[in-house]
Amino acid sequence: MNKIDKISQAIEGDIHQCRWLPGDKLPGQLALMERFNASRTCLREAIAELEAKGLVTSQHGSGCYVNNLFEPQFSGPMSGIELDSSVLQLSVMEMRLVLEGEAAKYVCERATDNELAAIEQEFNVMGLRSGNTLQRAKADLKFHMLIAESSHNLLVVSLSQLLYTQFFNAIYGTLDSVITLNKNAPEQFTSRVYGQHSAIYKAIMKRDGKAAKFAAQEHVRYSMSLLKEQTFDNFEKQ
Repeated sequence: MNKIDKISQAIEGDIHQCRWLPGDKLPGQLALMERFNASRTCLREAIAELEAKGLVTSQHGSGCYVNNLFEPQFSGPMSGIELDSSVLQLSVMEMRLVLEGEAAKYVCERATDNELAAIEQEFNVMGLRSGNTLQRAKADLKFHMLIAESSHNLLVVSLSQLLYTQFFNAIYGTLDSVITLNKNAPEQFTSRVYGQHSAIYKAIMKRDGKAAKFAAQEHVRYSMSLLKEQTFDNFEKQ
């Protein structure tokens, strides 16, 4: 194996292990040249190999960025599908049920101490945040994305990014309409969700994969139940 292939495979391995996440900028040329003891030409050819595989994209004057492997499948129009439809939202929830459960389990097995510290910090900050449902949704999103990114599973990270960025606001828009149906719902919803997040957090801090997976899936099931309830109510009103 020549040096170009060795560099290419080493960077590819780092991407697969989520040392660099989709959307991350790779270190600059000088840093990579020093790491691999390689010439600029050698490094450029290695990056070209990675680009040919679709793993990275070089942006002139900016640098080289890790691609999300599933983005091409999600970037085009979804013919005949309404992005804010309850049917699609429920399908996304079902996918979240799988992704978040597995992410929570893998975090317990693979996260570094620094990654656990970041999750702990975000959980503590999230508990102090207040505001409308959208603001709370953003805090919720960051907490869950930290868990996904610390799972060191490239497929979990890639799919989580795409599903959350495309559908998360629509799902929480639905939840917002659910909790406004009666004046006590927002407080009840916030309290219950905080308890669910706390269960996920505590299990992860103990590196208890089984408990973390269960807690994460229970959180998604609760959101699914609210969405199904609203869908049924809307159907009854038609």
